[in-house]
Amino acid sequence: MAIGIVAEYNPFHNGHIRQLEWIKANYPGEKIIVVMTDKFTQRGEYSVCSFRCRKKIAKHYGVQKVLKLKFEQTVQAAHVFAENAVLALASQKVDKIVFGSESNDVENMINTAKILRDRKDEFDQIIRPLIKKEKLSYPKAFALALEKMCGYSWAMPNDILGFEYVKAIINNNLDIQPISLQRNLAFHATEPMGKFASASYLRELIKNGDDISLYTPMTIKKARRIEQKYSRFIKILTTTPLNKLRKIPLVTEGIENLLIKNASEPTYAHFVNACVSKRYTASRIKRIIAWILCKKWK
Repeated sequence: MAIGIVAEYNPFHNGHIRQLEWIKANYPGEKIIVVMTDKFTQRGEYSVCSFRCRKKIAKHYGVQKVLKLKFEQTVQAAHVFAENAVLALASQKVDKIVFGSESNDVENMINTAKILRDRKDEFDQIIRPLIKKEKLSYPKAFALALEKMCGYSWAMPNDILGFEYVKAIINNNLDIQPISLQRNLAFHATEPMGKFASASYLRELIKNGDDISLYTPMTIKKARRIEQKYSRFIKILTTTPLNKLRKIPLVTEGIENLLIKNASEPTYAHFVNACVSKRYTASRIKRIIAWILCKKWK
């Protein structure tokens, strides 16, 4: 019997400790296995500290085994990332996956995932024109198509990711029970709640050199930031032949031309904002930047 968790621990904080304590209290004696991102996060940004330091603190708080998710498995759209992570946990014979979600409605997630599996052709007919004709991003098109077919969709970040874990379990016919733990603090919450703070709030504190000790047992004085690599990214982008850029799996639909067009933008943030459109989300642009920085050609 083993319980799986998908995590970035970016950084590891009191909310993660709460989750691990809940698991140990409700499933005593069961092995806890975490699959964790490495140097880069799913969003295409640097982790605030090394895989080794995050693994060490996870084990200190009761995790028995930590798997490393490779760059190519990590820096992907949510549904791809989630499936890669779930399959990694499945390879370790976990029989449960625990995740936090805002709605805490795992039964609805399971039922919806089964509907999408069983009515895939119908769903494809709904989502295809939203992407091809209306030029919507995949996340937006997926949410609209889901609402049209099922009458609802999930809007909160952890609900969306949790649903992707459930979809991966259902679509791959895995004998894994998804378990949701109520999340009381929003993923991108800009204010703490007592001794709990969102990871994004903590990253902002770290960026500003502020004290984080109330919210996390980790000590992080300085973290590497993707913005600091912007000039290197632009150099790689503007000196790499287009046919080579196109070998990056995320570079499709002629998006390389959009990147080149905005190469004169002065900062990372300006560049991302200039590339964002109805079709391309900021998250997708950030992931492509990471792939190009790491020269991940096929």
